Amino acid sequence: MSDAPSLHTIRPCLEGAIPAVMATCDPDGTPNVAYISQVVYVDAAHVALSFQFFNKTRQNILRNPRASVLVLDPVTAHFYRLHLLYERTEDSGPVFESMRAQLAGIASHEGMAEVFELKGADIYAVERIESVAGEGLPAPAPRSGLLHTLRLCSESIARCTGLDELLQGALQGLQDKLGIEHAMVLMLDASAQQLYTVASCGYATSGVGSEIRLGQGVIGMAARERTPVRISHMTHAALYSHAIRESMDAHATPDAPALRGLDIPYPGLPEPHSQVAVPLLSAGRLLGVLFAESPQDMRFGFEDEDLLVAMAGQLAAAIDLLQASPDATDPLPAISAAPP
Repeated sequence: MSDAPSLHTIRPCLEGAIPAVMATCDPDGTPNVAYISQVVYVDAAHVALSFQFFNKTRQNILRNPRASVLVLDPVTAHFYRLHLLYERTEDSGPVFESMRAQLAGIASHEGMAEVFELKGADIYAVERIESVAGEGLPAPAPRSGLLHTLRLCSESIARCTGLDELLQGALQGLQDKLGIEHAMVLMLDASAQQLYTVASCGYATSGVGSEIRLGQGVIGMAARERTPVRISHMTHAALYSHAIRESMDAHATPDAPALRGLDIPYPGLPEPHSQVAVPLLSAGRLLGVLFAESPQDMRFGFEDEDLLVAMAGQLAAAIDLLQASPDATDPLPAISAAPP
């Protein structure tokens, strides 16, 4: 039907704010209904569902690959039913790692990280989407001007002639043009497998020099897998920065060499509710991560992520160019980019 909703139009339902309800059947037609923690947009024709437990739902899908999933728009309270066909399970790659980081970012604060460990990302083809009859709330006005905002940020980056000016200008652009009050740029030291903060805005202390390991939290996972990682809600005021610090302490040994920046406080929000981390990539090489967070739930949507990815690409290219310039006067210290 021409008026049937598309995955793009219902993407707010796929932000993970409200658990979805999944229905499957075993070969003899006996139904099973269960809640599922993640239904993630993959492309215009596919979604990914989290595989965490080998339960009745999993057994049914392996025997009968069709399922239906009920999702809810957290803003309009409108329900949609997705009719799905199971295709494959991925246990590595950008989709899997992004889903795993999102789960870890929420579960770690409840002491449930092992229970909620992601075993795989189940990829489903979306055969049909139906709107479920019922009353809802009016849809918010569509956002406009994002492309123009990206242009303004891009022009600001293009005018910079020094690294410090570039980093501070990029963060100022996030504040002034996107209303993102809390953000930071971290660069990669590939030899140490560490990211370290080189610029930040919106925090009581700059945290410049503080470190995060590759694969550690939202920031480290975005760097290791070279893919954006976004968490739109932390329902119990999850303390991500505290978890990062505790993880660092847990891995320290008495005879371990001192790490640069270990005594520098990580400049994160005490109670973040939304986070997004975007890798800085130039010519296929990882340079670092652009990170933003907010005390508000659902502050960063998929359009914010798209804009930050585009901005991060230009920022990374500019960093690369300025570092290589013979006229550079303020090079960043000890940066070693990871190879492609």
